[in-house]
Formats: sequence, C-alpha cells, structure tokens
Amino acid sequence: MVLRSRRRVATEEDARRATVPRRRSRAEPDQLAALAEEILHDILVRLPANSVLRCRAVCRSWRRLASDPAFLLDHHRRQPELALIRSYRASDASDALPRLEALNIRGAEFRPFFGFPGQFGSHFPARASCDGLFVVGQCICNPTTRQWAPLATGPSPHAGTVVALYRHHPSGEYRVLYWTRWNPDGNWSSRHAYCVLTVGTDQPRSVGYPVHGGRRGIHIFGAPVLVNGSLHLHWRERPGVPHHRILAFHTVAETFRHMSPPAAVEPRHAMYLLEMGGKLAASINKDDMTGLTIFVLQDQEHDVWTYHYQIKLPVMDNMHFQQEQGNWWPKIVSDEGDLLVSCYGHLLQCDKKGNLVANFKFHDDMPVVLPHRLKESLIQHKFFQKKKTPEEEEEKSIPVVILEI
Repeated sequence: MVLRSRRRVATEEDARRATVPRRRSRAEPDQLAALAEEILHDILVRLPANSVLRCRAVCRSWRRLASDPAFLLDHHRRQPELALIRSYRASDASDALPRLEALNIRGAEFRPFFGFPGQFGSHFPARASCDGLFVVGQCICNPTTRQWAPLATGPSPHAGTVVALYRHHPSGEYRVLYWTRWNPDGNWSSRHAYCVLTVGTDQPRSVGYPVHGGRRGIHIFGAPVLVNGSLHLHWRERPGVPHHRILAFHTVAETFRHMSPPAAVEPRHAMYLLEMGGKLAASINKDDMTGLTIFVLQDQEHDVWTYHYQIKLPVMDNMHFQQEQGNWWPKIVSDEGDLLVSCYGHLLQCDKKGNLVANFKFHDDMPVVLPHRLKESLIQHKFFQKKKTPEEEEEKSIPVVILEI
C-alpha cells in the first residue's frame, strides 16, 4: 500500500508538473541571443529598414549590432533602389494630396512610404536626393527615419534653384549644388552662378558659371546621375535651341565639364540619363514611343558613345505619353534594364527585352514615375541631431502621415 500510494502520489505530482508551464530561468541562455554575431549580421543586413528597427527591441545584443555604424552602412549598401510612384485618387476629387508609393522591382511589391507634411508641398517637390536623403523645399529629409532639418543655419537656397545633393567624400559632408543670379559681391548677373552649400552651415561659395541660361534658368530633365565621382545633368535652355546637353560636375574637385550626348539623339527625341554597369548610359525614344534605344558612354574623356541594345515596348491601344515633362514616358529603373511604363490607369513593368512582367492597376489616369529613387538608410547624420533653438522648441511637432499600401 505504501509503495503503491507513493507511486500514485509521485504520478500525480508528475502530472501536475507536466500541466503547469515551466518558467525559463533568467540564467538560462537565450537561443536567439546565442547566435554567432556574424550569422546574425548576415541575416539582419538583408532585412528592410522597418524590420531592422523591430529587431532592435529583441534584446540588448541585437540592438547593439543593429545600431552599429558599420552595420548601418552595410545595410544601406545592400538595400534595393525603390522606384517612387506618384498618383491621385480620381474617384475622390476632394483628396488633393497625392498617393506616394515605393515599388520594389525585384519583388514586384509596394512598400509604405513616408508622407511629407503639407508644409513641404502637396506634390512631393523633391529637388534632389542622395544616399536615402531628399531635399524637399528648404529642408533635408530622411523618409526612412522620418527625420528632417533645415538645409542651412541661415537663409537656405530657393527650392527651385537646387540642382543636386551629393556627398563630398574627402570631408564626408553632404553638400547642395544650386544656382543663383547674384554674384558673390552681391550684384545681379545675367549669368547663372553655381554655388555649393554644406548642409547644416550658412556659408555658400561660388563654383563657377558653367551655363548662361535664360531669365528662368535652365530646364534639367530627370535626376542627376552619379558615375565615377561626377554628377551628370541632362539640360536644355528654356528659351533657346532645344538641343540636348550634358553637364558633368565633379563632386571632389567641384568643377564643371560640358559633354556631348550620343550623336543619334535629335532635338525631338526624348532622352533620359541613367547608370548601367558603372557607366553612364542614355535611353532614347522617338515620337512613336514604341521602343527605347540604349547607348553607353565608353570613353568619357572623348565623349564616345556606343550602341548597347534596343527595347521593344509591348503594343497597346491608346498608349499616350507626355514627352515635355519627362515624367510619362517609359523609364528604365534598374541597372538590369527593368522598365516602367505609365499607360491609362496602369503601370506596366517590363524586362530589358520588352516582355511584360507585371501590370499594376491605379486609380489615376497617369501614375507618374518620379526621377528620384529611394534607397532606405538608417545611418545617423549630425545635421539631424543638432539642438533646436528655443523658438523651434516652442513650435508644434510636424505631423507625420504614413500612407498604408
């Protein structure tokens, strides 16, 4: 009886222990935290920025790794370039704000995109971009971290005069290239003086007079293309002969050089500069808008362009494009030659051979492929961390709008 009772009691105790959840001791090692740092780094560095931010809350070791400057730089370099799409909801006329979406070409998926507050403008007036940073109005913004700061501590350049944002590698500074009609001595000039301003300072300096331009300046098409340390600007004179021109700005020496476009391009053609395989390329399409011809700059010193390949677009009824603005023609949006085409409520994704890969439906007649690309960045910058003045502290925080896809 005793043995049986003890056996029975022991059996009942085992059953109770089996039904009660066992608490993990704090001293017990965490299997996730025990992962080798190299393995964890290799996993986290491939995640989107919002997933990395969530992983920081797992434990202290994950937070330390995901906040390390070397990790943030490696993470930014591995991020895909996302095409930015602007559209309007045609069904709701009262909705004046555009819908901004970031398209991952590789996954054929849209990601939520940060909506800039109304004071920055309702049309996402991004004037320049670099390393995940955007110049919007007279501010510099990071849509991934939702940080913003004034371009200058003093008067900022007018938004309409900003040409490019670039990183000056010898100093590590981010600088803005813009034009002005005022000479350094304060006198009005008929020529456009180009100036450079380091973000977060108030001391711009002139870097030359590369173009004459008209009263309203020059018309720059698309975003500047950075290749081999130089920003390449595709421009035309507003009141002059509509020939395609290319102006190269060296981001280290901060000097200008005029370049010739491919000989095959004519004034009536639509031309778009891009980077392909580390070289400057130009896509050219004629009036019929049925195909693109790609030329690559082989000899930068002598401006020698060579034919690369041609893309035949899918034939569709009622396909229209707006050539003058440069927003509604077919655009190559990746180094591999992926193509986005706006067409009556649809955004078509094609490969370099013109094959249709995806067809995205929009509530807008013409979704616009913006010239700038987003490459998510969690890198911290000093100009976002400066202390605010008492006047700025009294201002209300700027509202943030997240556009859910």
